[in-house]
Amino acid sequence: MFTFYLHIPKTAGETLHRWLNLVYGPEQTLVWNPQSFGLPQIQRELATLLEERPGVQAVAGHFPYGVHKALGDRPHRYVTFLRDPVDRWISERVHHLTKNADDHLLRKSFAELYGDIDLFTLLKSTITDDDDINCQSRLVRRGHSIGSNGLTRGCDLSDDEALARFWFVGRQESLSADCNRLAELLGCEPIPLPESQNVAGLGDIRSALAPEEIQWIEGRNTSDFGLCSKVPISAYCVTPAPAVDRGALVAAILQAALARTSECFLALKADREKAQVIMDHHAALTHLLRLYIET
Repeated sequence: MFTFYLHIPKTAGETLHRWLNLVYGPEQTLVWNPQSFGLPQIQRELATLLEERPGVQAVAGHFPYGVHKALGDRPHRYVTFLRDPVDRWISERVHHLTKNADDHLLRKSFAELYGDIDLFTLLKSTITDDDDINCQSRLVRRGHSIGSNGLTRGCDLSDDEALARFWFVGRQESLSADCNRLAELLGCEPIPLPESQNVAGLGDIRSALAPEEIQWIEGRNTSDFGLCSKVPISAYCVTPAPAVDRGALVAAILQAALARTSECFLALKADREKAQVIMDHHAALTHLLRLYIET
C-alpha cells in the first residue's frame, strides 16, 4: 500500500523523512514539496514524478490531503504527526528568524524586525498574513468537494471527520514511541530515529515568555488545541530544554540570523539588489548585536 506522510511544519518532519527512508529505502522513498498551486495541478505534478520513479512506495512532504488522486485506484494511506500548538508556533517563528533569515529579511524592513529587540516582538515579526493561526487544523481538516460547476473547492471538515481520513496520527512529543507503533503497523521491526538535524538548540523559549504572551499564542490556535486533544501523547520522549534567560535568547537568535545572512550573501552575490539588502541587514545586525551584548 502506498504511504503519504503529510508533513506539518515543525513537527519533527525532517527526522521523519529520514526515518521513512530507512523503512522503505531510498529507491522507494520520495521527499516532495509541490511547486504547483491548486490541488489538480499538484496531483498532475506528483503523477509526473511517479512516472519517472515507478518504484516509489512512500512520499513525504508539505502537500495537501488529496494528492492520492494521482495514484488512480491504487490503495493508499496517510500518516501525519501533531505537536503542542504553542511549542509548534515558537519553533516555526524561530525557524523563520534563523534558518529562513534570507527570505524573512527580504520581506521585512529592519525596523519591523528588530525595532525594540524584545523576544516576543522578535518572534511575532515573522508573521505574514496570519500564517501562524491554526496551521495544523488548516492542513489536517482541509477537505475538497466538487462544486456544481465541476471544479474542486475547499471545505473544512470536523476534527473527527478529518482524522478519520488518516491511517496513523502521532505526536511529536512521543515521536520515538509513536514511530515504533507505526513500524509495527507497517510490518517491520522498530527502527531507531535518526538524529535530528533541524533543531535551533536555543533552550526553553516557552519558559522565557510571559503568561500573557503564551495566552496570545493560545488564542490564535484554539482550533489546533481542539485537534491535538483528539490525539493523546502516548509517552513523553522529548528531552526538556534548559531554561534560558530572555535576553540571552534574543542574543542567540540574532547571532543565528547573522550567521544565516552571511551564508545568504554568498549565495546572492550574483543578484546585486538582493545582495545589497542582505548586506545592509548584516551590517545592522552586527551593530545591534554588539550593542546588545555590551549593555
